[in-house]
Amino acid sequence: MFLEAVLLGLSTGTYCAMYCGPALIPFLCGTQKISYRRNALLTGIFLLSRLSVYFALGFFLSRLGILSAEFFDPYFARRLSVYAYIFCGASLLLNSLAVKFPWRENGCRCPALKIAGNDFLTAVFTGAAVGLHICAPLWTAIARSVFAESRACGIFYLLFFYAGTLPFFIPVLGIPFAQKLLPAVKRISRIVQFLLGIYFLFFEGAVNLFF
Repeated sequence: MFLEAVLLGLSTGTYCAMYCGPALIPFLCGTQKISYRRNALLTGIFLLSRLSVYFALGFFLSRLGILSAEFFDPYFARRLSVYAYIFCGASLLLNSLAVKFPWRENGCRCPALKIAGNDFLTAVFTGAAVGLHICAPLWTAIARSVFAESRACGIFYLLFFYAGTLPFFIPVLGIPFAQKLLPAVKRISRIVQFLLGIYFLFFEGAVNLFF
């Protein structure tokens, strides 16, 4: 059963990379302090936040009885993704404006805004946001974990599934090397993060929510 969970994660990890990459990579590449330890810490916080959302989804979806359906509802998944884009876009934009605005080295001078948009909170919020994107593999893993023979087996099934997706994130650990090799990467990444924040918040989020 656990081998099945790992293989499911390994075979579908590209879904995770597709949803996480656009938010995680510009954010990490644009950080002010360049170090392998800080990069690994922010990545770990991001991934743990995403994992916590997986467990929360499993709990609430099982309580609502939605997991009893054979296939996940695409309309429900799409609506949840809209909120995820709004949440993720707002977090990226706040971090961009408060800490690393593209054309200003240290962001704004408002202490409260700089605290709210600091890198560690951004890692938590963006990780939680991308965890709300329900793809078919995630739905399968959550359903299998919820209907496992015991609660412990269900928890470990989801953990092993998640572990199977982690190898796809190994390349981001080399981001500090790219930052030092190509100093322009930081500035470009900050601009990309700023534009992505606007795009996620308004065009993928608010527009689809109200129109």
